[in-house]
Amino acid sequence: MAWRWRSVVAVRRVPRSDPFRSAALLAASAAAGPGAAAAAGAAAAAAAAPARRARPRRGDAAAPPAAYSLSSASSASDGDAGGAGMPTLHRAPLDGLDTPATPPSLAFGPRGAAAPPPPAAAGPSGGADAPGGGGGAATRWQLLIALAALGIVICYADRSNMSTAIIPMAADFGWDKSYQGVVLSAFFLGYATTQILGGTLADRYGGKAVLAAGVALWSLFTGITPQAAGGGAASLLAARVLLGVGEGVAFPAVHSIIARNVPVDRQSTAVGIVTAASYAGTALAFGLSPALIARLGWPTVFYLFGAMALLWLPLWAPVREAPPRPGSRAAEAAAEAEERESLLSGDGGVKASGGGAAADEEAASGLVPGKPGPRQRALAAGGTPRGGGGSGAAAAPGAALPAPAAALARSPIDTLKVLLRQREVAAICVTQYCQSYGMYGLLTWLPTFFSDYYGVEVGSLGGLTLLPYLVQGAVGAASGALADRLISGGWGVRTTRVVLQVIGMVGPAVCLLAAVSPGAGGGGGAAAASALITAGLGLSALTLGGVSASHLDIAPRHAGMVFGAGNTAATLAGLVAVPLTGVLLDRTGSWVTVFTVVGLHYIAGAAVWAAWAGGEQLEADLAEGGAAAPGDA
Repeated sequence: MAWRWRSVVAVRRVPRSDPFRSAALLAASAAAGPGAAAAAGAAAAAAAAPARRARPRRGDAAAPPAAYSLSSASSASDGDAGGAGMPTLHRAPLDGLDTPATPPSLAFGPRGAAAPPPPAAAGPSGGADAPGGGGGAATRWQLLIALAALGIVICYADRSNMSTAIIPMAADFGWDKSYQGVVLSAFFLGYATTQILGGTLADRYGGKAVLAAGVALWSLFTGITPQAAGGGAASLLAARVLLGVGEGVAFPAVHSIIARNVPVDRQSTAVGIVTAASYAGTALAFGLSPALIARLGWPTVFYLFGAMALLWLPLWAPVREAPPRPGSRAAEAAAEAEERESLLSGDGGVKASGGGAAADEEAASGLVPGKPGPRQRALAAGGTPRGGGGSGAAAAPGAALPAPAAALARSPIDTLKVLLRQREVAAICVTQYCQSYGMYGLLTWLPTFFSDYYGVEVGSLGGLTLLPYLVQGAVGAASGALADRLISGGWGVRTTRVVLQVIGMVGPAVCLLAAVSPGAGGGGGAAAASALITAGLGLSALTLGGVSASHLDIAPRHAGMVFGAGNTAATLAGLVAVPLTGVLLDRTGSWVTVFTVVGLHYIAGAAVWAAWAGGEQLEADLAEGGAAAPGDA
């Protein structure tokens, strides 16, 4: 009987200049004779050749890595010269990258027998732990988003209650419009300080803990606001600033949760849900606060809304984020963080163990299916896995890092600087500023507008100020799903974002100006003005499928950071719009002037977005550590 022997070795794609992988492949075929060794050498050289990194697109699945098997036939009975036949290189998918490469092993079988099949490949988007990949995983991310949305309801209720409560507070303490603007805008001073910080912490450590800490902090300072107001201007302003510090982490943390846990084709829907929750929170505050003030006094508003966290935190604590899966952004971020710490500590050498140096070095590299790991990117930049010339020597403690390692060690501030130079990120920041000037200016002063302009009593404000935000919340919840449907139906990502955003900014500008014009809302009473403002805010909710989701398209690896940058710009708009409105009212007494300034901001933001908006992942987001990429603005 004729027998055929073969040696099987599992290897991964590797960058050039890696002697460990080549040696492993050659050693596996040493017994096959000169012919097999030569073929193995050619295979090793081919395996070590660098491949051009393809730019991933939204929804693309990562290609699985490969396993290679070398087989060589020999038969004494057939009289083969030297007992060696022509070796063959077989390629098949390799299951996962968490298992190190195995050392060479020999398997025997009859001539002509097929090589043993490799383990079935696990797709990067499948499995129970993948978001949307199984019933349990789908339930997990949906529960996360539902509870996160409830947290955002509390967030906006706690920040919006002051808009109504400040009317009786101003009467009690003798505040003019300018000082009311200072009290209302102090929140935004704290809110601006934790936008980028919250996004960065959430991207690195997960958004769940960051959001919980924020809820606890802002609820505390909501509850003590009445005591702070009684203590004087300094204590009240400090409480308002610290309220903003706590709330500043909320949206960056939630958007980081979405980027890590929600399937790409459902992310716009998730953004729409959580942002619509902000409108629901505003509606809750505007609807409930007038009745509470009329019956129990204005301090009750802060006590009740501050206590909501006591109900939410026990629900949030046991919920866990989806574990990182191979190929996910969370898995890549964790691998890169581990690699960065290894390089900074100087422990970047290849370790030897039972699986061989090549196996352990590969296991430590943090590779994920379909994407080069940090060491491969370092090699592509002109270095070696450990930096230097490939001698294998670890860097001395305190020594200057070589260029590839320095890229891996790039700080979040450096990453942010590179991203902010991208035109698409600048579009997010400018547009967020312009639309938030209108949103925050209107949100903060809307009860005062109806009270001053139409003489509506505080107890009757709920019916006029509640409806606009209920409609805005309903449209917002649907706009994210609409964006996903348009994209899946063939619309370009950029086209979808631009169309929804432009409608969501031009529409409110027209409606708000009509609300204070004598021929429309201004001549039809408070109900007509409320209807026009409701239509305008409903149209503005379409932006949830525009700028509010764009960071997930252009910078998914730094979604929390980019969202934090955009929300910081939005917060600066609040710092300008709220006090400026008070000053304009004190000096001119004209709500027409106030609404005209708001409308001009909406128009300018729509023009910038139409010109600069992006729809594809940025090279700066793909680059290791945010390294500079072509196309910087």
